[in-house]
Amino acid sequence: MKCMICGNDNLEYRDTVISDFVMDRISEDFVPGKNRKTRLCYCPECTFAFYEYRMTDEEQGRLYRNYRDEEYQKTREKYEYWYTPKINEALNNDRLALAEQRRVIERMLSENSDKIPEVSLDWGGNEGRTFTRKMGNRARYVFDISNIPTIKGVKSLSSFEEVKKHNYDFIMCNMMFEHLSHPVEMLEQFWEAGGPDTLYYIEVPSENPFMVNKFSIKKNLKLLVNSKYSNTRLAKYYLKRRKEPFMPMAEHINFYTPKSIRTMVENAGFTVLDVQENVEKAVLGDATVLSIMFKKK
Repeated sequence: MKCMICGNDNLEYRDTVISDFVMDRISEDFVPGKNRKTRLCYCPECTFAFYEYRMTDEEQGRLYRNYRDEEYQKTREKYEYWYTPKINEALNNDRLALAEQRRVIERMLSENSDKIPEVSLDWGGNEGRTFTRKMGNRARYVFDISNIPTIKGVKSLSSFEEVKKHNYDFIMCNMMFEHLSHPVEMLEQFWEAGGPDTLYYIEVPSENPFMVNKFSIKKNLKLLVNSKYSNTRLAKYYLKRRKEPFMPMAEHINFYTPKSIRTMVENAGFTVLDVQENVEKAVLGDATVLSIMFKKK
C-alpha cells in the first residue's frame, strides 16, 4: 500500500471497519453488525491519512443520494443517535457557517490577487450560495452531481464537458476533498478546467486522527450546552463508540494537514500561493478549516 499523495510505501496502519451508517447506505444487502473491514492509513512522510477502502462511484452515489433528506436523516439517526431531525435541519440551513466560509475565501482572494474574478465556478457548490459580490461579477457557475436547482444569478453545469466550455478566473471547491475516493484525479480535472491565470481554492476540515488532539474543556462545554444536541443521545452514542474499533470509516475518508494538502497540490503540477488554517464558527460549534489557494505553474 502506498500513500495516495506522495507515493511513500512506509505507512502506519490501524485496523478498523466501515461504519454501520455508511454500510447501510452503500450496500444493498447490509446486515447490522456485519461491517466490512478496512484500515486507517497514515503517511509519516507527508502526514496524509486515509482509509484503505475506496468507495466506487456507484457506492458514493448511494451514500450521497438525496443528501440530508428525510430518509438520509432517519438512516443516520438509526446508528448515530445524536443525529436528530433538529441537527439535520440546522446543518441544511447553517447561515452562520456559510457566512464564515465566505469571509475566509474573500480574505484569501484579496491577500493573493489584486483582481476581482469576473467568471467563477463553485465545484460541488450545491445551490451556489457561497458566491459573494466579489466572486464572479460577470458569470457564476456551479458544477454539482446532485442537480439541485441553483439560486438566481447562478447557472448550473451538468457535466464535465460543459464545465470545459467556459473560461474561469476563479474555481473553488469547499468541503469536498475529504469525501473523495480519488482526490488526485479530481486535481487533474481542475487542471483541465482552468487556464494559465485561473485561481484555485480548496477548503477541507483540518484534521488528522494520527495526531494527538489536546482535550479542549471550552469546546466540550460548548457541545454540552448546545440546545440542538440531546445530552442523553450524545452519551448513548459515545458509550456505543467505546465498544467499536478505532474510528470506523464514515463520510470523511481523507484527513488533511497543511503539509499534506500542499504536497498533493504541488505534486499535481500547481504552484501554491497560500495555505491557511482558520477557525470558522457554526451553529453546532467552532471548526478548524484548512484552505489552500493555488494556480498552474
